[in-house]
Amino acid sequence: MFSGEGKFRKTYRHQFDQLRSGDETEIPMSTLASRIETRKIPLNMGQINAIKEAPDELVDVDGFQRIVTSKAAQRSTIKRLMYDVADPVMSKSQKIEVHSYIDSYSCCPPPIFMFLITLIQVGVFLFYWESDGRKSIWTDCSGCFQHHNHTAPGILIFAPKLREEVWRFTSYMFLHAGLNHLLGNVVIQLLVGIPLEVAHKIWRIGPIYLLAVTAGSLLQYAIDPNSLLVGASAGVYALIFAHVANVILNWHEMPFRWIRVLILAVFICFDFGGAIYRRFYADQCDSVSHLAHIAGAVTGIFFGYFVLYNVVEHKIETIIRYVCLALYCSLFVVTIVFVIVRQPYSKNLWNDDKCT
Repeated sequence: MFSGEGKFRKTYRHQFDQLRSGDETEIPMSTLASRIETRKIPLNMGQINAIKEAPDELVDVDGFQRIVTSKAAQRSTIKRLMYDVADPVMSKSQKIEVHSYIDSYSCCPPPIFMFLITLIQVGVFLFYWESDGRKSIWTDCSGCFQHHNHTAPGILIFAPKLREEVWRFTSYMFLHAGLNHLLGNVVIQLLVGIPLEVAHKIWRIGPIYLLAVTAGSLLQYAIDPNSLLVGASAGVYALIFAHVANVILNWHEMPFRWIRVLILAVFICFDFGGAIYRRFYADQCDSVSHLAHIAGAVTGIFFGYFVLYNVVEHKIETIIRYVCLALYCSLFVVTIVFVIVRQPYSKNLWNDDKCT
């Protein structure tokens, strides 16, 4: 788990200690600049120039950390742009660590996971659309079935009768029921996922996304072992609700927290309100897999709270994180048990008379 002071902060604190003389807690900026050169502190030219150009005032260790990790200290235009992308979804206390991580990050483009997943999804859709004879690009589920007869499931779609082919519990995220479906998912996951990945790193956002997709198919089968499943909506919902977990996790440090809460609350109310209306009041069958959406949301909240980056961590937060992990693992195991026990095409536990 993360402590209150990350590794980059410790490095900058050690550098500041090397610059101090005696019991100094604050150093004039002009003196700081000269000591950096004479004591050969390992800072890059961008950081040194930022210190030299800063107003000549007293600076403590926190001020030193802010200066050497500011946009003014970063010479790379791409990395300054990455700062702008990451800053809206992180707290002020996270900026020193996240900016420092970006400084040390050499891959381009930085948010590899979200770009890669999106490229594969678009590529798979276009490949199967071309192979299927270029049917209606807006509504055709390209790649979902073999031989154009809608009787033999394709190799990627999640099909209950083929549950032994375990890759299908995840691979269905590469298929979409038309370009409308694809665009809706990839646009949201890029807008939401890229800032999260830049701020919280690939090894946190990747597992959240993939676990959500898998949990979506598991829950869908556990409740309704009759339905085929395509699309990456479970992963998209996990990213959205990971933002919720991020706000909760870093509430006291999070800038614009009430604005974030309002935006998320409006989305949740409209989305879940619409789902309830279509499920219970509309006269037509609702083919959207709300169960997969729910699994994605649960993953984003519970697993997200556990795995997302939290610099200032209090004891109660540590306890809550492990409680969230235990709850999520329990739910995951329960759905797996249901998948093993329930046979394909068993009775739907959440029956909809309009979908017969």
